[in-house]
Amino acid sequence: MKRYPILLFLLSALLLTSCASHRTCSAYFKKNAPQTIPIVQPYVDIYEASRRETAYSDSLSQLASELLGTVLEENMAQFPISEFIQIDDDEFDRLIGREGAELASLAREYSYRNYDIAETTLPESLRKLMEDNDFPYLMLLYESGFKRLNYNVAGEIALSAGMAVLTTVLTGGMFTAYFNPSSPYSAAFTLLVADRDRNTVAYYNSVDGESDPLNRAHVYKLLHRLFKKFPGR
Repeated sequence: MKRYPILLFLLSALLLTSCASHRTCSAYFKKNAPQTIPIVQPYVDIYEASRRETAYSDSLSQLASELLGTVLEENMAQFPISEFIQIDDDEFDRLIGREGAELASLAREYSYRNYDIAETTLPESLRKLMEDNDFPYLMLLYESGFKRLNYNVAGEIALSAGMAVLTTVLTGGMFTAYFNPSSPYSAAFTLLVADRDRNTVAYYNSVDGESDPLNRAHVYKLLHRLFKKFPGR
């Protein structure tokens, strides 16, 4: 199934902002989290950076998506995943991806401001998916990243400055992202757990770093950080 880029407006929140983990959890989920939860097939956006421009790469995104799926499946016993959910309807899949990304952006803001994540509300599309499949909880996983080609220091500095302006505009000044001009790649993961019965976000976490989205060891390391200290594990 072909997927389309949906995370551009989230780049400032996902790419090399601090190389740190940002985690928040509802009080109910912290005490009642199940051992494993179904997960929607991850959404992956990888950008190709070359000279003074950057653009979404369908081929890199596909390769990264396949690698991510393989790493998750091979290490399911280490992660709180019960099964992978494939959404066959392309339009509905894009809707889930887009609205889930918007919800993740809101959850991140709550995390920064120390707001109660239980005050968030699930979009109707996500509630429908969970109700139709009788999922009390559901995980959404996003990967965003970039790889640089024909590396040039002057060009990469210009690219970083341009992306800073772009992400500032796209997020209304909420975030500004700067790529590290010395880095040939970057990757970031954002995890969201939706709670059907309480109609809210139960858990949010994001990790990022100077990691190659097409390197198996790098991807595994970031996933390990992402799921570290997951409630119920």
